[in-house]
Amino acid sequence: MARPRLHSEDAILDAARTLVLDGGARAATLNAIAAASGAPKGSIYHRFASLNDLLAELWIRAVRRSQREFLEAHDRPDAMEAAIAAGLSIYEFAEREPADARLLASLRREDLVESLDAPALRSVLADLNRPLEIAITGLAGRLFGRATHDSVASTLTAVVDLPIGAVRRHLIAGSPLPRTLREQLEAAVRAALLQAGARGH
Repeated sequence: MARPRLHSEDAILDAARTLVLDGGARAATLNAIAAASGAPKGSIYHRFASLNDLLAELWIRAVRRSQREFLEAHDRPDAMEAAIAAGLSIYEFAEREPADARLLASLRREDLVESLDAPALRSVLADLNRPLEIAITGLAGRLFGRATHDSVASTLTAVVDLPIGAVRRHLIAGSPLPRTLREQLEAAVRAALLQAGARGH
């Protein structure tokens, strides 16, 4: 029976995330990550080919977590309620996972990752937003009858851009999300979609 790992990948990535959020990407050196996580450098190198690969994995984990509820919400039977639930999932993710949400709000992938040693990671990063793109296109078709360029753009604005914009300044400031913001977002997403429908998208 294999011995359990003393230092999990999540613990190492959590330590790297804290360093990045507290001091920027340059603060997340291998020595600092090893000290913060308690994992020996050799153990970190065993899991990640390089520091860049570790930071890429940190980014990928945060993006996948942020997408999970969005993708579940968009399958609801009623198209409008599915779209609103998908938009609100961005608020709910930011409330439940503020560290990951703050990472995505305050840094671009390019701010973290300069180059990659593992070819598989390049492929993962290239396709990372594909599930979200498919979901948005599907929602646009359900909401407006056809997934045209305009209807997809209107759906993206209402259920992604608008919620991200609403929570981003709170995340960057490190302040809790106002409880009233959720209701405001629900009304704003609905209004944006109804307005787009009235324009004939």
